Amino acid sequence: MKLAENVAMLSVPVNFNPEFVLNIVLLWDNDNLVLIDAGYAGQEDAIAEAIKNTGHDIKDLTHIIVTHQDLDHIGCINSLRKVAPNVKVLAHVDEAPYIDGRKVAVKVEEALKRLETSPLEAQKEIKEYAKRYEEARTKIDQELVDGEILPICGGIKVIHVPGHTPGHIVLHLEESGIMVCGDAANIKDGEITGPNPIHTQDMELGMKSLEKIKSYDMAGLVAYHGGFLGFHG
Repeated sequence: MKLAENVAMLSVPVNFNPEFVLNIVLLWDNDNLVLIDAGYAGQEDAIAEAIKNTGHDIKDLTHIIVTHQDLDHIGCINSLRKVAPNVKVLAHVDEAPYIDGRKVAVKVEEALKRLETSPLEAQKEIKEYAKRYEEARTKIDQELVDGEILPICGGIKVIHVPGHTPGHIVLHLEESGIMVCGDAANIKDGEITGPNPIHTQDMELGMKSLEKIKSYDMAGLVAYHGGFLGFHG
């Protein structure tokens, strides 16, 4: 779905549940092809096809900007590096250690606290979950800070919105006015709502971050699990 002259939303089905889609954003200019978030492991072919449908080639990716550390946002990065060897991966300075393995991922740490008191089958699932995060670990080539504007694709402003995870960011596409929100915001009945409480580390902080998001002038908003909400007038 094309959102602006140089912005498309790729609604990519999840391989283990085709009815469930992830709304990944692609943007471009004459010199750059940028992916915002990278899906679960195993979605690389679906992402490649979605990129092809916009008239671009996955091999030409120059940047992957990660909103945060969750598996459905980082799972494909290592596979994408193989087909796009010049791609650079960017994340907020507070989130990078969780993605490259210097820190234990937030959701893994929460799961490991339950390990010893869980039934054997649940222990096995927790260990497999932790293993998937280990396999998804990847180098961060550039660490971002709040307020930074990347001088590509008409300008991409980095906005730190902690709560869902410590270093979660949203990205304001300066040229089109579209806000790419990852999991920091959702859409319900045509309204912007906060992050999912079940999956959010600090909901109070997440709601404060939602107000920060709403303070920006936006032409539209992309929620990773909710799709696109356009604003008129």
